Amino acid sequence: MPTYKKAYMTIMKIVILFVVLVAIYLFGFTDSYKTSLKAKWKYFEGEYKEANRLAKEAFDLDPYNRMAIGVLAQSKISVAFVEYIEDAKRYLKEIEQMSKRADFSSAQKTKIKMMCEVMIGRYQKLNPTVMTQSDLKEESRRYYKRFQKIYDRFFSDEDH
Repeated sequence: MPTYKKAYMTIMKIVILFVVLVAIYLFGFTDSYKTSLKAKWKYFEGEYKEANRLAKEAFDLDPYNRMAIGVLAQSKISVAFVEYIEDAKRYLKEIEQMSKRADFSSAQKTKIKMMCEVMIGRYQKLNPTVMTQSDLKEESRRYYKRFQKIYDRFFSDEDH
């Protein structure tokens, strides 16, 4: 091989190595990418609110960080499911307490109707993706069915 080709190949190897090192430095070691990796880890651990917080932080550091954008979008969806489930538990507990009272009033019945309508509507607005954990989807669906059952049992005649 001629000397100029050897020199050319050596220079190309150095340039490629330099480009790879710069890419690793820029994309692997920036605070934004470190934070988005933490966010992704938290997401897969099921800590969706923390994942969302970290992904927002990573996005604020670098709005072009694609990993942060992806984790932010998916954790936002998962947080909506988690909050739906938390509210469903709280509302069902409140409904149970109201319905056990001997002095059950029409105002309480109206409140239960509104709770059911809110939770049914919120469930219908949840927008899962293929990345949304199946246990979140299933648990929220079970709560939705409970609210739908309560509504159908006590209020479906009122709407007609």
